[in-house]
Amino acid sequence: MPRPFASALFGVAILATSAALAQGPSTTVAPVTVRAAPTQKAIARQATRFVQTYAAAANPNVDQIGRWRGPVCVQIWGLPRTDQAAKIKARIDAMAQAVGLPAARPGCKTNVEIVFSDQAQSMMDMIALRWEPLLGFYHLSNSRRLKTISHPIQAWYVTGTASQGVDFAAVMFSGLPLSLLPQSTDVVDDPQNMPPIGCFDRFTSCYKSAFHNVLIMADSKALKGRTLSLVADDMVMLALTQPKSLDGCNALPSVIDAFAKSPCQGRDPPDGLTPADAAYLTALYSADLGGKKRFEQSDIAERMAAVLIKASADAKAR
Repeated sequence: MPRPFASALFGVAILATSAALAQGPSTTVAPVTVRAAPTQKAIARQATRFVQTYAAAANPNVDQIGRWRGPVCVQIWGLPRTDQAAKIKARIDAMAQAVGLPAARPGCKTNVEIVFSDQAQSMMDMIALRWEPLLGFYHLSNSRRLKTISHPIQAWYVTGTASQGVDFAAVMFSGLPLSLLPQSTDVVDDPQNMPPIGCFDRFTSCYKSAFHNVLIMADSKALKGRTLSLVADDMVMLALTQPKSLDGCNALPSVIDAFAKSPCQGRDPPDGLTPADAAYLTALYSADLGGKKRFEQSDIAERMAAVLIKASADAKAR
């Protein structure tokens, strides 16, 4: 797996292009629309569509939904004040621990790099040139498109695929009993790497996709006028999940809609994590991700729906 950025080397390059991120409460009041509470079946359908549309497959050749399987270690460059960076880091750390990830130890090796720059594309070009592996799984023909800045906040993922499958060729040629052979492998996702051995049945894949590194680039110019809390919540979703698209306008609102290229029709822009975001995070990190993708999606959607249904029932009871 590629090494995360060395703090000193990377930090010098980042600080040269840092810019202020404006803060301040919104003064616009949107009109209030009263809607009937959705039924449990409607919530379940919405959750299913959300998961099917939102969740990206980290490795297209394996087609599994990815997530962190260990602590996240966040480092932020490019903000003018240390308290701004501290607030974003604290928000991501808090949400990571809320979904059950262990806390990172002091002096941990960075695996979530967040870069603020008022020259975002130039910065991304430099990163692609000097630290290309951090762009994650891709074919070389797509590298130009992959490094293009198209949104105020974007993320790139280095992922790996673990398998509990057994290499039966190793069994045949080693002469060792099956119990003495390695039962687990972990391969960094790369077009030149073969995926690990999987299961040989219709219902399971034995694959588990895991995040190894997440790089988040924030265009400081495009973020002027946005609150720090909104930016932090968007980064929570990008740091802890891998969305298929940043312009989804999904079945349920998400904080990532706030930075979509076009507003989502019929919705007020989110001002932070939405109930759907919180439910998806809870479901993603409690699901048993090790089956075929359709079973993973079903498991996550059921758990997400259960969270939303309970929240709806609690709201009615108040």
